[in-house]
Amino acid sequence: ELSWDEVSRLLTGWLDQVTTSEPLRPYELLLLTELIENVGYRFAPATLVSAWRQCLFAAASLCFNLEETDFSETPEDQVILVSGELPWRLSFLFSEVAGAKHFRQLGQQNLRDCFFDRTDNDGTPHTDYLPRIDFWLATLTRALFIGQVWDKPVWDQEALDRFQWSVEKLVAACDISGKIALCPTHSVEHHALLALAAYFAELSSRSAERLYLKSLSVDKKKRDRFLVQAADCPSCQSDWSSLALMRNYWSDAANLIMVTWNGKLPVLSLSALGKSLFEGRWDFSLTADGKEIAGEGEWSSVCWNSDEDADYLELQMDLESGYTLERQILLPRNQHFVFLSDIVTGPETANLEYRSILPVTPGVTGVQDDETHELVLKTKGLSARVFPIGLPQERDFFQPGSLTLNDQNQLELYQQNPAANGLYAPLIIDWEPELKRKPADWASLTVSEGGKITARDEASGHRLRIGAHQLLVYRSLKKAAHSRTVLGHHTNYESVIGRFDTDGDLTPLLFVE
Repeated sequence: ELSWDEVSRLLTGWLDQVTTSEPLRPYELLLLTELIENVGYRFAPATLVSAWRQCLFAAASLCFNLEETDFSETPEDQVILVSGELPWRLSFLFSEVAGAKHFRQLGQQNLRDCFFDRTDNDGTPHTDYLPRIDFWLATLTRALFIGQVWDKPVWDQEALDRFQWSVEKLVAACDISGKIALCPTHSVEHHALLALAAYFAELSSRSAERLYLKSLSVDKKKRDRFLVQAADCPSCQSDWSSLALMRNYWSDAANLIMVTWNGKLPVLSLSALGKSLFEGRWDFSLTADGKEIAGEGEWSSVCWNSDEDADYLELQMDLESGYTLERQILLPRNQHFVFLSDIVTGPETANLEYRSILPVTPGVTGVQDDETHELVLKTKGLSARVFPIGLPQERDFFQPGSLTLNDQNQLELYQQNPAANGLYAPLIIDWEPELKRKPADWASLTVSEGGKITARDEASGHRLRIGAHQLLVYRSLKKAAHSRTVLGHHTNYESVIGRFDTDGDLTPLLFVE
């Protein structure tokens, strides 16, 4: 263990290497400020003076050059650190120096502007910043901490409210491992950082978010099963942020989906009963009469619904040659399954071949049924049955189509629709523990309109039965002139997903007009 004299000598040697051509880096300046504030009194006097001067010189250079600094290639967390946190922080260290108040106001304004520019009105951070969201969040949390230390609030109530909402959404995206979905962990565990952020954001200690984080802080081997009661559902969606979060409960066995669509492909994360099942890009492949059809537009959210029954998201993108691809994601509130589907529509009749490719989490294995298209995904503590209800139940050489786990450990659904201008490729993934050994069967249903059978590229209906549980799925691919009928159910809706009760009546999970 080093003595403080040895620390002083090492620090002096390091400071001697700082020159005008190679000034302190932002994090070095932040670290030096921390050292002066917290342990500076232990340094040798000459070392403390040298460190103080270096910080003052760096602060002055930062202040004078900030407006001319080019941040175009700088990560967002670095921008808010340099333009916001450092001026705010250094203004307190040099509070007796002329101009410190201006420096403080500059940092305060930049912190607010950067935060507001990078979040939606409800506090949802933009998807672009998720890869470094922990650095971004740490900067804002430190700024709030320093404000409390010096009794100088960094933000007004409007900004503090939005920061609270941001923290609430990031906590809701945190799985049972303590990691924020789709966000890599760098140096600090996400749940530990979020606990600090929630405290300095002044979230109530009895809030669902604080109680959930407290449960996550307990060692996994000693952690009991838990369920945090909450009045409001934590699910949310933001068109501006290109992000949707679906969560059923605040518990160690929660089902959690996070989806982003700011890139060429949607990125999907699914945790089932607290176990990671999918994480990565949701890819696809489409050919029409042998010609590959690629995307040429941007993904957008065309439907979002969150209620006591389920969360539902629908995405859409324009493809080449007049084709359109839509994707449906439904996560029920009180049942353990997810519904995923792809809908392809085109301008003319063609032989369509489609592949939907889902990113299975490393370590998850797949077991194919010997006779049917059912596939089971397995990981420790979880067994999820995958039903490609758009394919025949029995594997048949004369009816092409497959569901496999490919060489890249991706779940690949392959479907064809000859002489058609549309295709529906639905999947149901069920992990209800009580149903994992129950017999299952499914079938495509006849859809009729005005007493006439509707073609499969105009409307598609499917039924899945697991034990005594039955699920109906219907999707219209082409607008109908009259109501349609599927399995005795009459509908004018574009999409219907529901369960049949013991009397044979349909209990809807979703209606989409």
